[in-house]
Amino acid sequence: MKSREIAHRYAVALYRLAREQDCVKELEAEYRSLLDEIDGVPDLTRFLAHPLVPALQKVETVDRAFPAISQDLRNLLYLLIRNGREDYLGLIFEEFLDVRSRGEGTARVGVVAARRLGEDEKKELGERLARVLGRPVELEVRIDPDLIGGVKIEVGGKVVDATLRAKLEGLKRLLQG
Repeated sequence: MKSREIAHRYAVALYRLAREQDCVKELEAEYRSLLDEIDGVPDLTRFLAHPLVPALQKVETVDRAFPAISQDLRNLLYLLIRNGREDYLGLIFEEFLDVRSRGEGTARVGVVAARRLGEDEKKELGERLARVLGRPVELEVRIDPDLIGGVKIEVGGKVVDATLRAKLEGLKRLLQG
């Protein structure tokens, strides 16, 4: 079982390093891209997490697979490999986003929508949420084609379900009385 506390320590160190080098946004974008690439190759994920694969072989694979990543991200991968925590990469990223959000005084808001939101819709939603929360927000929008309509909003572990499905379920309960 992965420890959020362990992931948090790595994330704090990475965030401090990125702040010192004034490259937080760039590192975040690069980290997100790296995770997308790794997730896109399930065999690579299994290979990196497999306990019987020697660390040197994992390091060589990382070097061949990702020759252009920054030295900071490469060092994080090497450290995780050395410590046998390769499977923490995604959790560390989540913690990194939380640490960044707290450090910059913003709120991370997850939005699940039935369809792609236009730029104007995202802007309006972000402004409304910023007014309600009293601080700037960072929207992380995902599309869930299974939703009929509406959005689901998550802030700080709390969920506001404004999807059409949730409204229909509420109406059904009301009618069944």
